[in-house]
Amino acid sequence: MVSCVLSFSGLANAGLITYTNADASDLFTVPYGVTEIRVLAIGGGGGGANGHQGGGGAGFLSTGIFSVNALDSFEINVGSGGLGAQNGSNTIVGLTAGGTSSFGDLLDALGGGVVTGINQGGHNGSSGGGAACNAGSLGGKGGTGGSNGQSCQSGSSMPIGLGQGGFSSLFSIFTETLFTAGEGGNGGTGTHAGGGGAGGILLNDVGISALNGAMSWSGKGGSGYGAGGGAGGFDSSVSSIRWGGGDGADGLVYVEWDSPVSEVPEPSILVIFVLGVMGLASRKFKKQA
Repeated sequence: MVSCVLSFSGLANAGLITYTNADASDLFTVPYGVTEIRVLAIGGGGGGANGHQGGGGAGFLSTGIFSVNALDSFEINVGSGGLGAQNGSNTIVGLTAGGTSSFGDLLDALGGGVVTGINQGGHNGSSGGGAACNAGSLGGKGGTGGSNGQSCQSGSSMPIGLGQGGFSSLFSIFTETLFTAGEGGNGGTGTHAGGGGAGGILLNDVGISALNGAMSWSGKGGSGYGAGGGAGGFDSSVSSIRWGGGDGADGLVYVEWDSPVSEVPEPSILVIFVLGVMGLASRKFKKQA
């Protein structure tokens, strides 16, 4: 008996995994046969300030292509969003920067920046937080796609938060997921308006958002993973409280790879000849029957 198994080589689908759990460490193990991976990380967004101050910066963004061996393992850490400042008078209470996201020791992305004192501007990140107004009524919008935050739109503007520059080109190495920039949050309104939080990133147009400041007229949080929280603002016509800011959005770590290709030689001339002989013999046997 002659046994013949034919198979055909070709590219299989690529693999991917997205880590979004900021509460615990995960472990990525390289699948068998994979020799290269593509990684993206964005840190957690900074929390929004209270009062007429800047919105939180978005988490910084990093990408890379790395050569690996099958069964290599890498610890995954996802940066949590920073806490927005609490309601207060002239103090900044409970405001924190975003946490760092990391892929082993190969790649890390710092969290977005925050306000550290009274009457400061928007803060830095992959995109910058929007500026607040001093005696103005419309705060600046948070940055998007790596841009700086915007200045106060009416009144005297405080400094804007700085972005890392356009980062859309960093996404070109990925083939299985569409990454886009989330929108920055709008600035708040009132007699001393807070700035909007910076925008993070979306995956296939889907993502989370940072939180708005405490009042309906406060600065709004940015859209996307790693987005910055909106600043609370201060309105003397309502009260003397500097209202609290919103929490930043958690970051993420994304990994993708191409499945290995099995190189299978094409059928040899001998195999084709044997199959042909078997076919002729089969037809001859049927005629005799």
